[in-house]
Amino acid sequence: MKKVFALLLFCIFLSSCSWQEYFIINNNSDSSILVTYKLTNTAGFPIFESLTDAYLTTNSGDIDWNKKITLEDKDTSALGLQFTLPPKSLFILGHLSNDNYTKQDQYFINGRVFNFQSMEIKKKDGTSNISRENFDSFFKKKNGSIQYEVN
Repeated sequence: MKKVFALLLFCIFLSSCSWQEYFIINNNSDSSILVTYKLTNTAGFPIFESLTDAYLTTNSGDIDWNKKITLEDKDTSALGLQFTLPPKSLFILGHLSNDNYTKQDQYFINGRVFNFQSMEIKKKDGTSNISRENFDSFFKKKNGSIQYEVN
């Protein structure tokens, strides 16, 4: 009986779960938006990346992993991005692995660093200016991701 229990416990440890929490700008609107953002140069493992991973969304507003789109970065600096995000698409600006996001100044596991500096989103009805300090006023947790929704 002890061997069966030990084998069962060993199998449970081998089948541990892994998850991702993505930071997303979700453009649900019918117009393109202009996104400009800056990252900080920090030591450690950054949460936010200077990549342009974007996808079209499904009818329900979720990521369609099969429909990746290419964005042109108009900012040539290493720590900045500027691009136009088309309607009904989303942009992944970073992710956490095996950690739950609660707020921008929390402790992150695995040496993760909140390297977000600022963001400006220009849309048809105005501009949103997002700083590190007011990040959580704009980005909200929804369906396992932290997202800013443009409607």
